[in-house]
Amino acid sequence: MLSAPKRFHWIYILPFIHFCACLTSMIGLVVPRLQYLGIVWSFIMLADLPISLVAYALAWEHSLPAALWIVVAGTLWWYLLSCGAEFVFGRFKGRQVVP
Repeated sequence: MLSAPKRFHWIYILPFIHFCACLTSMIGLVVPRLQYLGIVWSFIMLADLPISLVAYALAWEHSLPAALWIVVAGTLWWYLLSCGAEFVFGRFKGRQVVP
């Protein structure tokens, strides 16, 4: 039995970009010569605004759980947004896409 070739799912691109941006900003906060990359964290917090509200509340006293929240929940947030966009575009085209 031949199966259809697996196609590339574009829904993984945005979560991967988010995860790489988080890692880049963390490297900027840890390595002294790359401190200028730490500013990326501010943009990540703005891009993840519904999710980052929890991190804003946690960051005053618990900075590590707040950062982990942004990395994990923010990446999941972008994955869910990508799945929703694929579903909407699939419906718009007249066919339903199963993730």
